[in-house]
Amino acid sequence: MKPFLMLAGMILFLWQPTVAQDRTEGVRGDPLAIAEAQAMVETMGGMEIWAQLKSVHFVHEWYPWYRIDSYIENEILDLTGPRSRAERKSEIDHRIRAYSPEGRHWSVVNGEFAYASEETFENAMARAPFNFYRMVRAIAIGDPYYEIRFGEGDIAQTRRLEFYGPDGVLHGWIILNARQEPIVKATTQYRYTLGPLKQFGNLRVPDWGVYENGTTRYQMISLKGNNQPPDSSLFLPPPEFRTNNAR
Repeated sequence: MKPFLMLAGMILFLWQPTVAQDRTEGVRGDPLAIAEAQAMVETMGGMEIWAQLKSVHFVHEWYPWYRIDSYIENEILDLTGPRSRAERKSEIDHRIRAYSPEGRHWSVVNGEFAYASEETFENAMARAPFNFYRMVRAIAIGDPYYEIRFGEGDIAQTRRLEFYGPDGVLHGWIILNARQEPIVKATTQYRYTLGPLKQFGNLRVPDWGVYENGTTRYQMISLKGNNQPPDSSLFLPPPEFRTNNAR
């Protein structure tokens, strides 16, 4: 079996949807840190609503400093497994990228299809469980995949909620303000400072984010949650590319 298929299989085995599990099992870790994480979810629309979600579809407008164009990005995020599809469009550029255990990591850039490197795929799989929205849902359903501890924040008088996986390694963290709202989200590969929460339907999420070195920022245009998982075919390469490029 190829290494990336073995990796995908291990991730799916370890990270199974836990909606049907007894919530008394719950997220592991420091009870006070868990309580603070739950308070954050309540400020973002409530534990009960987030626990029902299986996917989110959001639209960002991105403003990278290194490009002459801004672009609109539509992303569909599976909250029950490591799957994502994002489509970016501007007047001069059109990109689609997706990752999933079944479809690997691929992109179509201005009509040109390509698979990403195995390293890129593995990084996406490792990072996926610690996506901000996946962690919010995980708190709501009491997913025992995660362990939450307090760590020292790098903003004065703050501490951060640190998220560990079954491997016992720190993979992501969130810093909250005095109102239990997220003001920083981060993994070991990125960090964003977040704007105030904005209402989208029954959910409240950060209105904007700025990358740690200021090179890019995004504005949230819309966000919709769904209590059904997304169509799995969305994360596979387009049909016209599957035969000649399948791995």
